[in-house]
Amino acid sequence: MAPQLDALRAVPGLAVAVLVGADGLALSQVGEGADLLAAELTALRTSMLRTARRLGVGEITRLSFTTGNLEVVALTHGDYVLGAAVMRGNDTRQAQQALAQVMSDLAASAALPAEPGGEAQ
Repeated sequence: MAPQLDALRAVPGLAVAVLVGADGLALSQVGEGADLLAAELTALRTSMLRTARRLGVGEITRLSFTTGNLEVVALTHGDYVLGAAVMRGNDTRQAQQALAQVMSDLAASAALPAEPGGEAQ
């Protein structure tokens, strides 16, 4: 059974949200374009792992960036990434809080199976 992301539907301006496994496939999604966001978040996660390892700064657990029309916020937990794209002009604090709550709930409920944390090369 796929983890539920319904709580993210209430985020103002939400365009798409996705939970991604280490293989880059969307495990759960809300909105259109989740497969594209899943692929990009997976690539960013790989870069984040490599950067953190090279800098010796520990695990990077949050990433955000802004495009011309979207604000993207993503959290990591082990081999998983939970991300949301919000239409630009909306405050992302609610998205950040909702993502943190959903990720916490998923981790606590064991909906995210433990996977070995792979290091990017």
